[in-house]
Amino acid sequence: MAWEILAINFLLPVITKLKKHLAWLIVVVAFPFFFLGGPDATSSKLYGALWNCGHIVFFIALVFVINRKIDLTRWQFALITLLGVFVGGGLIEVIQSQTGRDGNWDDLLLDVSGTCVGLFWLRSPSLFVWLGRIVATAFLIPSLSVVFFEAWFQHHAMKKFPLIAGFESSIELHGQKSTAELNAQFHTQGDYSLKLNLTTERYSGISFERLFNNWSGYKQLRFDIYNPSSLPLTMVVRVNDIAHDKTGWVDEDRFNKRFQINPGWNHLIFSIDDIQKGPAKRLMDLSQISLIVIYAAQLPEARTIYVDNLRLE
Repeated sequence: MAWEILAINFLLPVITKLKKHLAWLIVVVAFPFFFLGGPDATSSKLYGALWNCGHIVFFIALVFVINRKIDLTRWQFALITLLGVFVGGGLIEVIQSQTGRDGNWDDLLLDVSGTCVGLFWLRSPSLFVWLGRIVATAFLIPSLSVVFFEAWFQHHAMKKFPLIAGFESSIELHGQKSTAELNAQFHTQGDYSLKLNLTTERYSGISFERLFNNWSGYKQLRFDIYNPSSLPLTMVVRVNDIAHDKTGWVDEDRFNKRFQINPGWNHLIFSIDDIQKGPAKRLMDLSQISLIVIYAAQLPEARTIYVDNLRLE
């Protein structure tokens, strides 16, 4: 037991020191990332949501760092700090917009909200302080709920894969246009399908970008479409990988395939080998599939179809 006692005696002071300097560590490590790295168009939604929450953590830590030098429980200093964060955070967003990054004013709201959370939690509890804590925390709920949703969605997608979309839950419609809704009238698996109201816009359809993106080892992409009309309909399926997103969305650098929807059920099958060979000058990376789009182009009149059982086999 001697070595266990020695280890505990060694680790306790280290942990205590780390806790004491944790706020400083967060500020020093995190600050460069306001200008370096970060999510781009190819990043997962969960990564982007977690990255945005970094603003909250940074500014809460910054408040605790400043409080070691200046008593932020005094309202004058608290207001000056809040104003400084607002101006400094705004300048950071302006600089980001001029250096190839996206200046996002929602981030400034997170900066200010995180600062308010830190300021109110520094103060001794009272009715006013608790009210401030609740209000400041409420401003964080939208960002925190996005993290929760994206984590749940990603877990759900991985769990049901290789079924990409079965349309059994309204959460699968998150981010889709109002022209898409669940419907129990026609389906080939489960209890629902996706009722898709196609419009006369240039492109009308549905896209899937929250994907478990490793398609290696699968042979076919399949999905079912029900056409309630007596008239056939020409549509397109598009698949691309992350590399395509980085090359300017050139048409020749992805898989595009026209197909016809006849009246009644249509069971569509597309070879993964053909999808891989879709780009004109390279092979698509099957381990990094980032987007599927099923759409119609320039319809002369609005149409309705039902989509179900989008899957790999």
